[in-house]
Amino acid sequence: MSTLRVSLHPAQQAIFNSQSRFKVVAAGRRFGKTVLGVITCILKALDTETPDGQPLGPDSEVVYIGVDREQAKRNAWNMLCDFTRPLGGIPHKQTSVVELPQTGCRIRLMGMDNPDAARGMKIRYALLDEYADMPDDVWAEIIRPALMDTKGGAMFIGTPKGKNHFYHLWLDADVKPLDKDGNSPFEDWEAFNFTSSDNTTLDRKELRSMATEYSRGSDHLYKQEIEASFISKGGKLFSADDFLISSEEPAHGSYYVTADLAGFSTAAGKRNSEIKKRDDSAIAINKITEDGDWWVKEIQSGQWTVRETAIRLLKAYHDNSAIAIGIEKGISKNAVEQYLETYTGSFNRWMNIQDLTHGNRHKWDRIQWALQGRCQRRQITLNPGDWNDKLIDQAVDFPDRRTHDDLLDALAYQDQIATPIWADYVTDPSITDGYEPLDEDSGF
Repeated sequence: MSTLRVSLHPAQQAIFNSQSRFKVVAAGRRFGKTVLGVITCILKALDTETPDGQPLGPDSEVVYIGVDREQAKRNAWNMLCDFTRPLGGIPHKQTSVVELPQTGCRIRLMGMDNPDAARGMKIRYALLDEYADMPDDVWAEIIRPALMDTKGGAMFIGTPKGKNHFYHLWLDADVKPLDKDGNSPFEDWEAFNFTSSDNTTLDRKELRSMATEYSRGSDHLYKQEIEASFISKGGKLFSADDFLISSEEPAHGSYYVTADLAGFSTAAGKRNSEIKKRDDSAIAINKITEDGDWWVKEIQSGQWTVRETAIRLLKAYHDNSAIAIGIEKGISKNAVEQYLETYTGSFNRWMNIQDLTHGNRHKWDRIQWALQGRCQRRQITLNPGDWNDKLIDQAVDFPDRRTHDDLLDALAYQDQIATPIWADYVTDPSITDGYEPLDEDSGF
């Protein structure tokens, strides 16, 4: 009996071992996506029954789909022929088909330059190579219906190219959003994200050299091609270069704390998918100088309980001797304020809590007004931290409705709380007009 012998590195093995029906794999260059794809296609072609035990006949095919047929042949044909040769595979080069005599199943290479060629096919498994470069409607309109008879599966592989339909599919597979009935259409999906270095068979020196070349040309390119990060080059309001990063805290200025609360986790037994789909709450801790420069010390984010949120706000306020803390009016503020009052009473500490409001302004207007001009004037500096990338990613993606903006919103609220307070104490004529210090050194 012929045997197919292959070797997978640990990251490939993790994908292969997954029992999920649909897999979305975002990985860096030279990770081994194509090798894994070809091996998966061969093994699916050797199956004799569906997952629920129904027999599979030779009338169903496995398809390896590239951006176009030429790309599919270039990437997979020779490998497919080599791997199936020990199994007695019969190649038909003219039609880009390899037939396996054990089951009579055909593995067909196709291209999405002619997606209609797949209409009406009976497919037992589909591999979509470089899905980010394919039209975003071919999966739902053509490939997914062709899997219904066989209850077949699919794998989407590729290197990210911004936050397009490949990203949205990967995100859905990872988050598993719920529909209006509380069910997730993505329950049988799984998302994977690996870097180029996760391929343990790559020469480390060669990998470092490639990474260095990418990083010299563009940090964006390095993150996308090597680290397989879903990042955008620039959005409608911000680019990744708009934010300065420095650990040097301004000598003078005052701290403000603002929060964007997204609701609270109260049930310990909630499913991961129910928790993940909610926005994070975010707390921005920011030092503002008299010149109007912002030094953002930290932005915390997470899905916290009411109690934890209150403790974080209290700690941020008192650890930084903040002038005020701002929270948007609403149910979440009312919930957390009860805890804050309890804590302040227990510890005999007072908090200056200010009501924030969206003022009937669209989020676009609020964020543009508060942040865009300051960024372009180089007035916003971020203290280095793990949260930097998250904030910058949100800024660059804004206002994509499929991405979060909680950190961005929390930071934008700083404009609303700090400006009125500075105005009260600096520009109020009753305070400044006619004022002359008796002592120039002390100011009194």
